[in-house]
Amino acid sequence: MLNFFTRASSRLARSAFDVSRYRGVIVTAAGTLVAFVALHFALGVAFGTGAERLSPNQRPLGLELYINVWSRVAAIDRMHHRGQLAADTRLGVVLGVSSTQAGIQRRILEAAATEANRWVVLTGAGLSFENLASVTRPVFFCSLRPSLVVMCVHPQMLVGEGYFADDETPTMPGVVGRAQRGRRASPWAALGVVRLLRAHWIVKNHVGVGYYLRSLMYELRLWVFRAAGVSAEALFPAAEEPWDDEPLWWWQLDAANEDFAQSQIDFWRKQGHFKAANYDPAGPQARRFVGMIRDYRALGAEVYVVIMPLRSPLRRLVPPQAKPCLKKALRLAFPDAPPPIIDLERAIPDEFFTDEAHLGRSGAERLSTLVADRLEKDAIEKGAMGVRRWALGDGR
Repeated sequence: MLNFFTRASSRLARSAFDVSRYRGVIVTAAGTLVAFVALHFALGVAFGTGAERLSPNQRPLGLELYINVWSRVAAIDRMHHRGQLAADTRLGVVLGVSSTQAGIQRRILEAAATEANRWVVLTGAGLSFENLASVTRPVFFCSLRPSLVVMCVHPQMLVGEGYFADDETPTMPGVVGRAQRGRRASPWAALGVVRLLRAHWIVKNHVGVGYYLRSLMYELRLWVFRAAGVSAEALFPAAEEPWDDEPLWWWQLDAANEDFAQSQIDFWRKQGHFKAANYDPAGPQARRFVGMIRDYRALGAEVYVVIMPLRSPLRRLVPPQAKPCLKKALRLAFPDAPPPIIDLERAIPDEFFTDEAHLGRSGAERLSTLVADRLEKDAIEKGAMGVRRWALGDGR
């Protein structure tokens, strides 16, 4: 009996520690580990210590902004398909960022600008033309094509807003029981494995990498759906109210919030908006700006560019070359037919601002009226020119 247990134990020991039996598993694990470590150094060489270079010209905006635009465009698309809009509806679309959401009132445009009889204001966030193009892409999926597009821009958008690794989103809320489990000693923590994993490039920059990959997937999906002719209604549930967006909290302020205004200036200084060398009429942001105008013209829309107002402290910091650079980008791209520019950068006094770029309610009424008056003036002039051309042709 003793010999039996001795032989059995010997066989068990040989089978448990026979390396040749686990050669495939060991090679696979070792290869994975080597690749994982090599990836850390390769990504560090390619992109530096942070994820900033993954998205050098735009920063993550969040799903809520995309949902807001998609659902409203989908609702207009559904109304058009169901015959709830007149067959000859002329749609006017105002595009911009949060300063446009605070500064342009749809109802004033509908009452005074007759080149379109229905207006919608679609906005993103962040001073980046690449961000704006991404957020407002649903317009191309709407079966009701816009007849007029008004792009509300800031010259700072030529610089863009990059993503900084230290601007990561807050950590997730704690889970019940997690703190208690965390107090227990972990053999992996004792060996330093957890610390090494947290130092890996992908783990350390997981927020930026995640946003970057989701952005690529989003763009790929839109490209496939647009090539297939899918409508906005089929892509996203329609909003109950497509025409009006929720007013921003800035509207409720009676005076500028100086602390927030200073934080804006600090952020834009960090982004390089106050360096003249960063303004390039042929740079990536300018190319995206020009590309948007070409795309909307291809839909059959007339495009206007509105240079949005800024408060005087910010105007003094933005390089004087910024606005000429924006206009030069348009001249270079459209030498024969540049889009009309409505320059309102200095049109609103400081007392109507609630920070460096956003307007309160009374300021928004002033700005919207100025835009509507210019659009209507141009419409009247074009109508008069059409009558004169008709009369000359008829006389011949």
